[in-house]
Amino acid sequence: MTQVIALAVSASVGVMLMIVGMFRRRRPLQLPGVDAQAAGVRGATKRATGRLQKDLERKQHLGQDATMVGRTLESHALAKLGGFVGGAVVMIVGVMLLSLAFGLSIPLLMTLTSAAGGALLGWWLPDSMLKTEAENERVRFKESSEAWLELVAQLVTAGSDAHAALHIASGYSSQPAFAAIRESLVEASAMGEAPWLGLRRLAASRRLRFMDPFIAALELAGTTGAGARQSILSQVDAARSKSLAEADAKAASASEKMGAPLALIGGAFMMLMGYPPLASIMDSSTIPTGF
Repeated sequence: MTQVIALAVSASVGVMLMIVGMFRRRRPLQLPGVDAQAAGVRGATKRATGRLQKDLERKQHLGQDATMVGRTLESHALAKLGGFVGGAVVMIVGVMLLSLAFGLSIPLLMTLTSAAGGALLGWWLPDSMLKTEAENERVRFKESSEAWLELVAQLVTAGSDAHAALHIASGYSSQPAFAAIRESLVEASAMGEAPWLGLRRLAASRRLRFMDPFIAALELAGTTGAGARQSILSQVDAARSKSLAEADAKAASASEKMGAPLALIGGAFMMLMGYPPLASIMDSSTIPTGF
C-alpha cells in the first residue's frame, strides 16, 4: 500500500515537472523576502501561459469566443493549464482514495492512464465551457440587437437621420449589447469612418454573423446613394419575420414533443376507464357453469 501511495505522489510530481520542463529555464529573479523557488515556479507558469496564449491566438474562433464573454486569452490559457494539472492530480488522488478505501492494489500503469485521462479532460473542458458560454451570449446579443434595430426604425420613421438614429438608439440602454454597439459607433466616428465599418469590426471580433445582412444593407445605402431609411426599415422587417418564423418553429417543435406524452396519457386514461367493465366481464363468477 505504501508503494502505491509513493508511486501516485511521484506521478503527480512528475506531471508538474514535465510541464515546467517543457519551457526553457531562466535564472530565477531574486527578490527581497521572496523565496527563489516560488519565484521560479511563477516565472515558469508565466512563460507557459504566454506561449500557450500565442498558440491560442492562432485559433480565431477561440479569440472570438473569449471576446464575446469579455475574457482574455491569457486567462483562458491559465484555465487550460490549471485544468490540465488539476485533472491529473484529481485522478491520482481519486485512485489513492479508492485503493485505501477498498484495500485494492491498483497497478501503476492504470494510475498513470487515469492521470493522463484526467489531464486531457481538464485541458479540453475550458474550451467547451467557453464555447457554450459564448453561444449563450450571442443569443442574448441577438435579442438586444433586434431591440436596437426596432428603436432605430422608430427614430427613422419619426424623421431622424439614419446615421444619427444609430447613435441615438444605442444610448437608450446600458445592456452589454447596446454598450458594445455604442462603443463601435463612437470609435468609427472618432476615426472618421462610416458607422458600418465599426459595426463590421464588432461583428468580426465576436463572430456575430446575424449582423452581416444589416451591415451590408447599410453599407450599400451609404456607398451607392440608395435610401438608407428604406434599407434600415427593410432589414428591420426581415429581422421581425425571421424572429416570428423561429418562434413558430420552436412552438411547433414543442407541440411535436408533447404529442407522445399526450398519447400515452390518453391511452392510460382509456385503460383506466375500461378496466372495471372488462374485469366484471372476465370475472369467472359471472360465467355460467352449466346449461
